[in-house]
Amino acid sequence: MRVPALVLAALTLSGCANMAVDSNVSPTGIKDYYKGNNVTLYGRDELKGLNYVTLGTVEGEACKIEANEPPPKDADARAHIRRRAADMGANGILLDRCTRFNDMPGCIEQVLCSGQALKVNK
Repeated sequence: MRVPALVLAALTLSGCANMAVDSNVSPTGIKDYYKGNNVTLYGRDELKGLNYVTLGTVEGEACKIEANEPPPKDADARAHIRRRAADMGANGILLDRCTRFNDMPGCIEQVLCSGQALKVNK
């Protein structure tokens, strides 16, 4: 006697219904990770004609600590600077530059981005 595929699938999936999943990501960690999503990176030309206030200087970094890790990414440093700007109440950043350094204290290789945190009236 053959068991229909639908019944077999239902039995298989129901066996997983009581399984728990452990994660190293806390609800606070998730919120912190995504808080920079509402911070826009601007160039000087994009700010012409916009009403904004500069809130201060902000920096973000990405770091390669161990030799077997991949090189740090500029995108990770930009994400970090956006999160820091969000902490200041900014919704924009005028990105000055991202610079790559070698053999920094605590980092084999580092990308450091700096800019101005902005509150842009849209």
